[in-house]
Amino acid sequence: MDVNIELNGQPVTLNGPLTLWDVLQKQRLTLHRPQEFAELAWINNPRCPLVNLLEVDGQVVPLAVRAELPVREGMKINTSSVQLDSVLKERLTHLRDRQQCAFIARLQEFTAAEAESNGMVDLEQRAQWDFLMRGSSPSVFHDPNACVRCKACVDTCNDTQQVGALSFDEEQGVLFDDAKCTRCGQCILSCPMGFRKMTDFVGGMMGCAPCPFSRPLGAMREVDDTGKVWNALKDPEKYVVVQFAPAVRATLGEEFGVELGELVTEKLYAALRRLGCRQVWDTNFSADLTIMEEGYELVDRLKNGGRLPQFTSCSPGWIRYCEIFYPDLIPHLSTAKSPQQMLGAVAKTFAAERLDVDPRKMFVLSIMPCTAKKMEAAREEMNSAYRYWLEKGTIQADEQFPDIDVVLTSREAAKLLKMAKIDLAGIAGEQPDPLLGQYTGAAPIFGRTGGVMEAALRTAYEVVAGKPLDTLEFEALGTMEGVKVATVPVNGIDVKVAVAHGLGNARKVCDSVRSGGEFASYHFIEFMGCEGGCIGGGGQIIPTTTLTRQARTRGVNRDDREHAIRKSHENPEVEQLYKDFLEKPLGHLSHHLLHTTYVDRSQQAASSTAATE
Repeated sequence: MDVNIELNGQPVTLNGPLTLWDVLQKQRLTLHRPQEFAELAWINNPRCPLVNLLEVDGQVVPLAVRAELPVREGMKINTSSVQLDSVLKERLTHLRDRQQCAFIARLQEFTAAEAESNGMVDLEQRAQWDFLMRGSSPSVFHDPNACVRCKACVDTCNDTQQVGALSFDEEQGVLFDDAKCTRCGQCILSCPMGFRKMTDFVGGMMGCAPCPFSRPLGAMREVDDTGKVWNALKDPEKYVVVQFAPAVRATLGEEFGVELGELVTEKLYAALRRLGCRQVWDTNFSADLTIMEEGYELVDRLKNGGRLPQFTSCSPGWIRYCEIFYPDLIPHLSTAKSPQQMLGAVAKTFAAERLDVDPRKMFVLSIMPCTAKKMEAAREEMNSAYRYWLEKGTIQADEQFPDIDVVLTSREAAKLLKMAKIDLAGIAGEQPDPLLGQYTGAAPIFGRTGGVMEAALRTAYEVVAGKPLDTLEFEALGTMEGVKVATVPVNGIDVKVAVAHGLGNARKVCDSVRSGGEFASYHFIEFMGCEGGCIGGGGQIIPTTTLTRQARTRGVNRDDREHAIRKSHENPEVEQLYKDFLEKPLGHLSHHLLHTTYVDRSQQAASSTAATE
């Protein structure tokens, strides 16, 4: 049966019956693509409902939805038209400017409709909003026009974290107190507009999962730096190296369909190498290095009457929290930098020299489970490598550079790999590059609550007692209880240690130390800004729930137990680093590269509060 249609303005007679898809195949037609949008190259979905469009009888329709539509007599089909070009440019402009898929954004409106049905927001009024974007640079970003006024982020900030950086105004919506914000990112995890049940269900039917734009963006989200990294990877003048945090290896696979808690360490080494990174290193190496510095610092304080209890310093959200609300307790903080910052400093000094790479051209990418790590990398004192080379006379004063160039969250890292069309689940595993890649079992447990404490005790005990611990695991410190305690006998002294995770729990311990209460008599206290530690960080894959935290914790614990070497001071590359470069823990060079100072930020927060009253 012949069917007469109009195809791109020309009369065509075809032998039917046919579907729209049949017509495209038989006529060898391609769909229209505006050429000026780089984002088109990143879309990894041949059925993409955002850009695979046809115009049928004057109506723009997605091919994925209408592919099986029967062609009827007189139908007008266009693969290119003024209307199609206009719709595509509008969608791609939205994608370019907001890094958000309009199709996924429309699915998110089911959440907005639910919020309206619960009396939280009027969607007609919401459609008229035109608020300026808000946030806490360089970490957290808020789109008030996407907000459904549920106040989940405000409750998380005020009740769970007890920070008080977010408030709610009936007219303006969620407001930021930037001076109080710790950049922990827990508000992002609580935003229902970022939840993905509906988008994963419908997007799954449309084949959206491999696309970098398939993740719904909440009204609360991280500042997206994937573009900076993409450009650096394409820049021949930049020597891109990468590190990724302990918790990331037990989390990132979730975005690629891997089972909860499954380790993707070796796959990630391979994927980052395919991405174009010249050296693929591991933050677990510098976690071991951190234990050397922080552990020896604890031993020094115990032996020489230093300020106790010593507080850990790996969590930048916790550090900022202490600087804002407990500046009088700053002397308790370990001066040891976090593993992220230690690796950056060593990469642009020791490794740059060994590799004969100009440190000014080395671009250190850091993949973290944490939005606060973006802020930490941007702290003005985090440029130790620059100061090292300046003192040597190798560079000029106006050639300043940071130790870490860009921090991506786990979510951004997944997006970046998808931009490069890399399937993490399907790639064969590889090993890290030498110099800064080896790690012991003590390093991966940095990613969960109690892990830093446990790793530190394995080394500090052996340094003081001259023999290893009877057991390397402290079950009481690895639970999900908010505040945990233990006592470790060391050479006749009962060393009292505690662990707190989540800033609300940190407040309880800090109040006790400040008032001379129970925890003032402790020797060593681990603080993590997020519930569960880094496995529950504000930059982690959504959803981050009790179930996912538990699975990720099992993953990093398994990584520890499967290592033949489980104590940081036995890491061969760390030993070599001290032998060839640093000389010794707490030495002169270690002090300059691996330790830092802190800032009393209480007056800034107080001034901000007064200004809003």
